[in-house]
Amino acid sequence: MSHKNNIPKKFKDKKFTFIESIVEPLEEDNSLQFFPKDIKFVRKEKDEEIILVTRRHWIAYVTHIFIAFIVPIIPIVLLFLSSGHPDIYGKGTIYIGLFVASIVISINIFVTALVQWFYNVSVITDKRILSLNVVNIFQHKYTEILWTKIQDVSHDSIGPLNSLFDIGNVYIDTAGEGVDLILKFVPRPRDVQDVIDNLVDLAHKGEL
Repeated sequence: MSHKNNIPKKFKDKKFTFIESIVEPLEEDNSLQFFPKDIKFVRKEKDEEIILVTRRHWIAYVTHIFIAFIVPIIPIVLLFLSSGHPDIYGKGTIYIGLFVASIVISINIFVTALVQWFYNVSVITDKRILSLNVVNIFQHKYTEILWTKIQDVSHDSIGPLNSLFDIGNVYIDTAGEGVDLILKFVPRPRDVQDVIDNLVDLAHKGEL
């Protein structure tokens, strides 16, 4: 179903400027979803609407994928380089063991990248922004900020990657010192900032 058909009635109001300029022209993308119907989270209020769910762009995990492919090749290269030497100390068995170990390591790297992509998610609702940052299965960080607490929102581009993929970082500041939340490798960072700016402005005016 098109995301345009998912827009709740309350967001048809002209005060939600991001609907016409950002949501309606949006192409479907698993890293940037407007008004998803299958997302739930703990402490979600009954009348709270999920507006946007964003994950890191896949380009953020290219290094992980590259290493996952390179690791199994290393034992093969070592075996080829040592092919002219006598088969002592069970060389063949050693290289088979190294190859199996490299496959296990490679799978672990790939699965870790997949888990991080899926679970490192930021959720923007009409009441707040929530961000879950998963480092591994033993370590994660959860951040939740109400729109009335946010004082400043900005973004930057990630070098030449921005021109190719339109990705960047979005910085969210509250009244405290320093940056409170950074959304890294976000697709369409300018548009994400516009959505947040619109919601923060409405919240400070008491219209949200």
